[in-house]
Amino acid sequence: MIRSPLIALTVAAAALLAGCKPDRFAELDRLLDSQEQIEAQFRHKADSLLDRLIAATTDEQRWDCAEDLYKEWRHINLDSCRRYTAVMLKCAGKDRSRILRSQAAHVRNLVRSGRVMEADSVFSSITLPPDASPEDCAAYFYSSDRLLNYMYPRDKQALNDRVRSLSEDYMRRDSATVKARLLKIKSLRYDGRFKEAIELALSIPGEEITDIYDLSSCYMALSSLYLETGDREKALDYLIKTSCIDIGEGKKDYFSLYMLAQILFRYGDRRTAARYMNRAVQDALSYNFPAGVTRSASASAMMNDAIQRAELRQRRIMFTGIALVSLFLAVALLLLWLNARMLGRYRTSQESLRSVSLIKDRMLGEYMELSSGYIDKVDENRARYRKVLKENGPEALMKVFREPSFADAEFRSYWNNFDKIFLSIFPDFVGQVNRLMAPEHAFVTEGPGALSTELRILALVRLGITESKRIAAILHISRGTVYTYRCVMRQNSLEPEGFEERIGSIGEPTKLPISSSSEGISL
Repeated sequence: MIRSPLIALTVAAAALLAGCKPDRFAELDRLLDSQEQIEAQFRHKADSLLDRLIAATTDEQRWDCAEDLYKEWRHINLDSCRRYTAVMLKCAGKDRSRILRSQAAHVRNLVRSGRVMEADSVFSSITLPPDASPEDCAAYFYSSDRLLNYMYPRDKQALNDRVRSLSEDYMRRDSATVKARLLKIKSLRYDGRFKEAIELALSIPGEEITDIYDLSSCYMALSSLYLETGDREKALDYLIKTSCIDIGEGKKDYFSLYMLAQILFRYGDRRTAARYMNRAVQDALSYNFPAGVTRSASASAMMNDAIQRAELRQRRIMFTGIALVSLFLAVALLLLWLNARMLGRYRTSQESLRSVSLIKDRMLGEYMELSSGYIDKVDENRARYRKVLKENGPEALMKVFREPSFADAEFRSYWNNFDKIFLSIFPDFVGQVNRLMAPEHAFVTEGPGALSTELRILALVRLGITESKRIAAILHISRGTVYTYRCVMRQNSLEPEGFEERIGSIGEPTKLPISSSSEGISL
């Protein structure tokens, strides 16, 4: 089957692919998408050949037409191959050349049907005469090559020997043909002589390869050899070229796309590999190619399963990542909330400290004013006593000293001032204390701005003065009285345990002015 212009176009396309790495699959993908148009061209040609077969009047004419039809369909549909091979066998007559080529076609059909042992038996019955024509040699050795591709003897050396023997026989008969050299390349590869095989394949001039299928076989051999030597990039390049030829010729029994998918899958391009392998399965089913269906379907299932597992792992990783990010976000939000809460507490504490500072400032101011007043009072009394002594003598002074003590009146003034100052700082102190007391023991004050002795004791506790001795000295009462009042108030509270601690934490003080006033303080 001579298609020199098509070969030239295919070689040019392959060269373009090799020189443009990022788009190395572009031509192959285009051909895969053009499947219907490619098949339509071959069917149109096959229909015209079928018309010739129907119109043939002699066995010779029918055999010629059937062989042409077989050549058109041999890589496209196995059922059509069987039908036209049957016509060839029937119409071969006694012509040895036609009988040989018909039997060779029958061997190839049996191999594609998976009946390898039967094919081997038929092939063994074929005798290649010494004077066989190039066409007969090509048919004979091509069928032997297809048969050996699917034979799996236990003794690998026996298979190698058989390939070597066939190769030597072919080379003796016609060493110049491309098919003979392709079989020699296979023999060298089986012997492990990869470098020699590559050199032989590269030495075949392109203009000598007039059969498109020989070009495909040459590229396929080179890709296999480069894989054996570890040169993956060159192996991929030649596999892509082979696949382009096979798909462009409408082949359905190819090995190239299957092999390309295997390599791509092995090196990580799983989606492209799965797409090519699924196409290989579809074509094998369309061809009715049992070996190809089994081989490609098994690999496709493994690829799809691996892709699903990889996607499941990716989803798990993604979900784990989302969960971790969510966890980190939750922790961050919690930390922000705790920080805001601590900041709020800090601000409250700072406000309390500022308020306590204002209380101290207020109390210090009041204390200084009271102390200054009492110093003035002492100075006034001293001047009075000196005047009485000077004007009226010692007897009059002693009479003054025998007057009732003025301390009682001064203490009343002192307590009134304390009440006013404290209640200006804690205006709701009495109400908050009564909330801690049993209802029947709630405190009732004599009037607004006045505290009882019990409330003054609690007021000093609120200011942090908790020792009974100090409280007794400040209020000018006995220590026992202070102790008794404290015990009674504790027992009359709603919760005696921790009563004074709750008194110490009674409400926030009001905002106080920095400067204090002594208005209303009487000395």
